Amino acid sequence: MTPRLSMPLHQRPPLRLHVRRNGAVESVHDVDLALVDTDGQVILSCGDIERPIFPRSAMKPLQSIALIEHLIQNPDHDDLSAEEVALICASHNAEEVHVDAVRRLLSRFGLDDDALSCGAHWSLDQATSLAQARSMDTPTKAHNNCSGKHAGMLVLGHLMTATLSGYAALTHPVQQRILGVLEAMTGADLMQYPHGVDGCGAPALSGPLGNWARGFALFADPQSLSDHRQAAIERIRQSIADAPLMIAGTGRACSVVAEVYGDQVTVKTGAEGVFAGAFHTLGLGLMLKARDGHKRASEFALGAVFHALGYDGDRRLDPFFNPVLKNWAGDEVGDIILAPDQDFTQPQHGQATA
Repeated sequence: MTPRLSMPLHQRPPLRLHVRRNGAVESVHDVDLALVDTDGQVILSCGDIERPIFPRSAMKPLQSIALIEHLIQNPDHDDLSAEEVALICASHNAEEVHVDAVRRLLSRFGLDDDALSCGAHWSLDQATSLAQARSMDTPTKAHNNCSGKHAGMLVLGHLMTATLSGYAALTHPVQQRILGVLEAMTGADLMQYPHGVDGCGAPALSGPLGNWARGFALFADPQSLSDHRQAAIERIRQSIADAPLMIAGTGRACSVVAEVYGDQVTVKTGAEGVFAGAFHTLGLGLMLKARDGHKRASEFALGAVFHALGYDGDRRLDPFFNPVLKNWAGDEVGDIILAPDQDFTQPQHGQATA
């Protein structure tokens, strides 16, 4: 694998994407991104990498370290399967396999989904949501796309013998344990930056985009960390690779990347146009944020980074990394490309390898 760009490369403007209809630019997306190594050295950057961002659900693999590390340090506790480890990192489709796994995980520790504080909603995936509407009257908390993360937080609180009431509050011992892990991984005092409440009710933390990338660089190559933390990260990495459907679901970019690249790469999306990545074979971490919060921009930008780093294309990833815009009749009417003045390269439509 040979990078297609000479690095380090630092581009002051953001990565600019053009959405075209019949060749004419209709919309523009700007994306800030940082790719760094474990020392925090910036290998590739576009835009403002010091700007604080909310990574939202993109930080779930880092959050999950707290629980897996606790289990490794206390081997007398019940262990988790690969599916369950991937699930606690997930923003899932609430397919049957996800909902059943959440309930089994909670039940094993004497808990049930009434203890979840994430709220209930229909699946964010249209096909899954339609199937749910045909089979039940209302969704439950286990159907929330963050129910795996919340189940993991409840299990951590249970194992810590903490009071489970209010487990999602930033001041709760569970969240303080997670905060400590996040600050150690990012190298930032995250309480210096704005924080709030996420859509699922858990804390929404912010910090400089470059620091979040550094956290994922350490996730990509944890050799400098303690033995327990190394083991936890390796467990999370391998679990997502072994159970790719659990990290997101059918037709979702995170699951397809895990299916295609296995334990070479871990990626995780977040709301409002965020994507994080850990390139394990390169020891590099990525964080990117579309300024307008659009998912199609973050997915396309992620594909541009893959291509720049020399990863071969795969047609399974084309809907996210190399999309063609179609009308309701299925006719091709447009595309998304990098703006012509970008230093990046990109694959042309139809050039991805099968």
